[in-house]
Amino acid sequence: MSPTSGKGLKAKFYGVRGSIPCPGQATSVYGGNTSCVQILGGPEIIVLDGGTGIRELGLELIRQRKALRVHLLLTHTHWDHIQGFPFFSPIYFPGNEIIVYGPRALEKSLEEALMVQMQYAYFPVRGVELAAKIRFMELDEETFKIGDIEFTTKSMNHPIRVLAYRFTDGHSTGVYTGDNEPYYDVLDTKGAKSDTSSQRRREFIKECNDRVAEFIRGCHLLIADSQYTDEEYESKRGWGHSSIGYVLDVAARSEVKKVVLFHHEPTHDDKVLARIEKQAVARARSLSKSMRVTMAREGRTYPV
Repeated sequence: MSPTSGKGLKAKFYGVRGSIPCPGQATSVYGGNTSCVQILGGPEIIVLDGGTGIRELGLELIRQRKALRVHLLLTHTHWDHIQGFPFFSPIYFPGNEIIVYGPRALEKSLEEALMVQMQYAYFPVRGVELAAKIRFMELDEETFKIGDIEFTTKSMNHPIRVLAYRFTDGHSTGVYTGDNEPYYDVLDTKGAKSDTSSQRRREFIKECNDRVAEFIRGCHLLIADSQYTDEEYESKRGWGHSSIGYVLDVAARSEVKKVVLFHHEPTHDDKVLARIEKQAVARARSLSKSMRVTMAREGRTYPV
């Protein structure tokens, strides 16, 4: 799809799952591919994350039969966010340029972390054999522009470094969280004695969560990791993902206009997601009269 299709910014979803692809009849409504979203409305081709959903996007792009410049913004380099890159068709055509943005991956550079999957041990085509020009830009917390769209990054809470992206064309604003879990006190236990150190920890944790809330404040569209139900999250604490209840609560407090629940748990089939979506819409109404909530679906395009 052309990046200038329609007026205003839009987000088109090519992959909505977290952790692992889960294709099949039971997931055909919401989709089974892992994270990939295209930002439409500016002059440049901008893609958020390179999960398995990026394969279909690549096929659409090469049908344009012209040289392409693609800006691929990775939130982090966990497998479900990069595993579609070797199957992204534009990387195999000379004249194309792929600019990959993202944070450094612990002990590896961004380039090393992404391209390690393109070694003969894992894939029949090596990274050095790609026909397109590939460039890498490591990011920290910063602000930059791609065409007419301004991006600002913010660190999220996950087992490795994750950057969320806030983007605006000056009229509408969206936020894509990548993988994110609310900060919590790993040392806190029920009945623990309160002391100066525990109070300081609680204050620091509140400050970290407040920074996330401020980052999303007032945005028109929030695409948020909401992998778990509130009940599931109790046994998944520390895995790096948010509960739906947390996302709705912080979005309502931050006066977000529309929330797209994203990064669906792979064990949640269409029936489960439909039930969760209905419950989330009802809960959102009780928190905010103006905030709208929907569940991300592959192939859908949402205005920012």
